[in-house]
Amino acid sequence: MLASPRRGTGQGGTKVRGFLEAVLLGLVVIGVWLRLVQFLAHTSLWMDEITLSRNILDRSMWPLLSRPLDYFQVAPKGFLFVEKLASVWVGPRDYALRLFPLCSSLVALVAFWRFVRRWLPPLAASIALALFSTAAALIVFGAEVKQYSTDVAAAVLLLWLAFDLAGREISVRLALWAGLAGALLMWFSQAAVLMAFGVACSLAAFVWADQKPPKNRRLRSWACLLGIWGISALGATYVGFKSMTAPTLTFMRQYWAVGLLPMPSWQALHTLWPLRQLLELLATGGQASLGYPHPKVYLALIITSFWPLWKRLGQRAFLLFAPIGVAIAAAVAREYPFSDRLILFLLPIFFVAIAATIQWIFEWLTSWSRYAGWLAVVLLLGPAISPVIAMPPPYRVEDIKPVLSHVRSNWRAGDTLYVFHGAIRGFTFYSGDYGFIDRDYVIGGFYSGSNRRYLQELDVFRQRPRVWILITHAFPWNREEQDIVQYLDTIGVRRDALTVPSRVVGRWAVPAQVFLYDLSNPRRLSAATAASIPLGGAAQDK
Repeated sequence: MLASPRRGTGQGGTKVRGFLEAVLLGLVVIGVWLRLVQFLAHTSLWMDEITLSRNILDRSMWPLLSRPLDYFQVAPKGFLFVEKLASVWVGPRDYALRLFPLCSSLVALVAFWRFVRRWLPPLAASIALALFSTAAALIVFGAEVKQYSTDVAAAVLLLWLAFDLAGREISVRLALWAGLAGALLMWFSQAAVLMAFGVACSLAAFVWADQKPPKNRRLRSWACLLGIWGISALGATYVGFKSMTAPTLTFMRQYWAVGLLPMPSWQALHTLWPLRQLLELLATGGQASLGYPHPKVYLALIITSFWPLWKRLGQRAFLLFAPIGVAIAAAVAREYPFSDRLILFLLPIFFVAIAATIQWIFEWLTSWSRYAGWLAVVLLLGPAISPVIAMPPPYRVEDIKPVLSHVRSNWRAGDTLYVFHGAIRGFTFYSGDYGFIDRDYVIGGFYSGSNRRYLQELDVFRQRPRVWILITHAFPWNREEQDIVQYLDTIGVRRDALTVPSRVVGRWAVPAQVFLYDLSNPRRLSAATAASIPLGGAAQDK
């Protein structure tokens, strides 16, 4: 038997239930506000966004949809289609490119609210929605030109649809509509294919196990629905693979190697794969990390959630856990990484799991003391929402526009701008907005592992009284920015500088920086050359 939703289990009366219903609505408002604050901050597109945006803006519609993307980028065709329409109708600017991710984020928020309100008790629903509304990763990706907020929206909508259909007698007409809705989502989200496969397997098992007559008629309806999903999933997967060149596929496998089953496979035990990847999603370090303090506690809440969810939802609990299993299976097959932002679509499931376990702990403690139950809720929920309370949006990653504005405001005739290789895409994307022309700047080269080559490039500016140095996307472990600044401080005089720090939760990111140097003093110029100055490390001293 499939369990039906029960309202208000263990909530302590009508007043408490009414209060929690109001809390749910308030959390939706808070979630919308946080996402709009991030969107309206109009922060700069950073490198990852720009590489995808260049494909969208530089191509017409048909080449965008029919050819592999440049810069090792991969994105669903539906996402690219809507992004291109937005850039044409609204204009090729940041707001237009981020509009669809924002809409996807808001749809996901509202759909998740409706989902938990129906299928979870008010307290658990409030906890799950609080986690969803205040998740920094969901706020950030709701205003980034990437498909990850669309992944989350597709996942929530598929869950909502599957839960609503499970255990029902569906007509062929309903099967067609539900099938087409799910099929469409798969063309807007690669992760939706994994999500749909997981819930489809669960739905198929429910239908096959249900012996209620007339079975043949029901099987036809469900076969229609699941068949449409299967055809769409195969089509979207085939087109996705055909949209990647061999170099892009190789790059993706190397870049996302940490999310694939280690080779040899026995190393998974040594590295605790994939638990480590899930822990990193909850902790800090990745682009989608939530920044939770004590992430192991929340990992334990997720792992122990099966019994509370089975008790509450019955067989429908498999609709939640099956997509996780499919995602892990895809990583075992080394076809889809179980890591960071590529498993962001599983966050709604993890939030439901955490909420269900906290609800179970609350009910158990309440049998002893209501105060103890509520204290447990506060102690478990509080740390999870604290990152956004401590650092609310807007968030900024490599925010280059304020830096370019500063340079333009202080620019003098005869000035020169050197653009570090990590800042090239950001600079060229925005340079026209700030009036920079070709003769104003020099584009630097990329010399990974050989920082002395950067200094040799800078030597051409000796004798110049005003040279601007623009740096971003410089990784500390390569010491590129440190060696460049050290050298310029040795041979020149720093006249101006501006650093715009990145501001993110649970995620490492570098600042956008600019320095103005006077390199015309002969005495300082004689202090060192690119060949003689010692660098930060032996590996870089080339």
